[in-house]
Amino acid sequence: MTATYLFYGLAFFTLGLAALLESRRSSGLLLGRQLPWLAAFGFVHSIVEWSELLLLTTTQEPLRTVLSAGHFVLLPLSAMLLIRFGVGLISEAGPLPGWLLLSPSVLLVPMMLIGAYALVVTITEPGLEIAGDIWSRYLLFFPGALLATAGFLRQARELDSSYSPRVRSMMTGAGIAFFLYAFFAGLIVPEASYGLAPWLNYEAVQQATGAPVQVWRMLSALGVTVFVVRALDVFDFERKRYLEAATRRQEQAESALRRERERAREAQLEVETEARRVAERWVNTLVEIGQLIAHMENADVVLLHIMERAQQLLDTDTAALGLLDESGERLEIRYQAAGGSARAVEGHHVLDNPALVRMLRTGRSYRFPDDLEMDQISWHCPTVAREIKTAAVAPLQFDGQVVGGIWAARFQPRSFTSTQLFGLQNLADQAVIALQHASMAAQLQSVATLEERSRIAREMHDGLAQILGYLGIQMQTIEAYMKRGQEQQVLDEIRKTRENVRLAQDDVRDNILSLRTTLSGDAGLIPALQEYVAEFGVQSGADTSLVNYFNSPPRLSPLAEVQLVRIVQEALTNVRKHARAAHVEVQLSPQDGGLSILVRDDGVGFEPGEANGRFGLQTMEERAGSVGGRLAVQSEPQGGTEVSLWLPLLRE
Repeated sequence: MTATYLFYGLAFFTLGLAALLESRRSSGLLLGRQLPWLAAFGFVHSIVEWSELLLLTTTQEPLRTVLSAGHFVLLPLSAMLLIRFGVGLISEAGPLPGWLLLSPSVLLVPMMLIGAYALVVTITEPGLEIAGDIWSRYLLFFPGALLATAGFLRQARELDSSYSPRVRSMMTGAGIAFFLYAFFAGLIVPEASYGLAPWLNYEAVQQATGAPVQVWRMLSALGVTVFVVRALDVFDFERKRYLEAATRRQEQAESALRRERERAREAQLEVETEARRVAERWVNTLVEIGQLIAHMENADVVLLHIMERAQQLLDTDTAALGLLDESGERLEIRYQAAGGSARAVEGHHVLDNPALVRMLRTGRSYRFPDDLEMDQISWHCPTVAREIKTAAVAPLQFDGQVVGGIWAARFQPRSFTSTQLFGLQNLADQAVIALQHASMAAQLQSVATLEERSRIAREMHDGLAQILGYLGIQMQTIEAYMKRGQEQQVLDEIRKTRENVRLAQDDVRDNILSLRTTLSGDAGLIPALQEYVAEFGVQSGADTSLVNYFNSPPRLSPLAEVQLVRIVQEALTNVRKHARAAHVEVQLSPQDGGLSILVRDDGVGFEPGEANGRFGLQTMEERAGSVGGRLAVQSEPQGGTEVSLWLPLLRE
């Protein structure tokens, strides 16, 4: 029997220890919050059973008295702890069934009567300890074990399908084990004359089973311990599931973070791509403008192109370029862009804005009104008759001197960025270069005109002035012959004089034609050459033609065009004076990235060594070399002459 009580108490101590260890871990299960009560029950009831063991093995009366008193107190206490565990387990498992909610009120009166009867019997019976044991088991142990049974069964039913079937079966087994324990520990009592004790008692069980009731209690306690401890695996499963869920959440968080990073990278890539596209548009625009300037386009064409690009690239309502008037106090608007197209502003449109002029005179770019105080400046544009809310402004400077400004404006309060302001400054620099090139081109044209006039003056001095001097001398000679009556000599001198006058007339007409052709730049290079070659044929009497192999007008610098015309004129003049040719051809064709010009005649030709002396080849070579070209002359006596000129074209 001592071994029975030993294992009996050990089973409940093990149950209490296992429940205590699991209760120290965090859990979201309802069972986890009730484990402290189960642990307390296990420890207290193990003491109860071990006190029974000591009562069997000790003979010392004081110790037996203490053990009996402890058994008397601890037995109902352990039962109440079991009741608390069962009630908590049932109540937290979910809403209670309706019948269970009514049971306290229905059973209240019978329970009160039974309790009163048990109290009277316990007081009046001579065996107080036995009566206390019996009624503790009837009124406390049996209900507590049944509540634990119901609690475990309900817990097993409430577990969702994600839990292991083995865990649910262990929960069910624990409930069944507690039910058996409720029978053997709550209904089997010592023999007495009240309750169920006359029929269900220790002697009846031993006679029926051949084993004392303590053995059955021990076995049911072992079953409870085994099933409950195995059922506690639910916490391991819960922790595993929690870890898996945590892992999934972490993976989801990491995945979300990766997606967020991907979105951030994509957004950054889009921003960088857009910035690159904007930069490319700016670079392409600057290249376009640079090519227009390099091709010596008209300044109006370049500046209008700059205005269009300023409005498009800066996404503005309008863009304009203004130059300071003679007083330097007011801006005259010269070019305006709006609606995607630009125009030269006709008439006199003055932007009367002293504050704007003062800001331009500082020589720096700025944003209106971000870089200014709002009360410093108000802006009303006369060409669009609208008030400007925001603008980017850049000055135009020649050699450190501000001559005007360029601005891009919006009618809505949407600010410009510093990058956009920098881009506008680049456009302003290109506008300044275009204006400088226009000024230089005008100066070159003026210099070329002066040179041409000087050349004609020299030729008139060398030709017309000399012939006039010659005529004066001839008149004196003729007068002397007439005085001496030498008529034949007079007629000879008159014939020679008439021939020289005719040659002088040809030179004068040639000079007039050269002057008119050189100065008529508005018609273009090819039409000017066609006109000159045709009139040369009329004057010289030769069959002349111009053959052009270019599909579009060749792109030459203005100075190169002037030199080309002059070289062709000089070559044809030499033909008229010396070649006595019947046919003359001028041919233009592309060659080696440049323009090739051939002036070919079928005249008398000359020896190559005579070229410099007879035709002024050095002057023609100097003209070609001044614009990066080269000149060659080929001729044979009676085999005609070919003047070959090559000039570089402007790059596209």
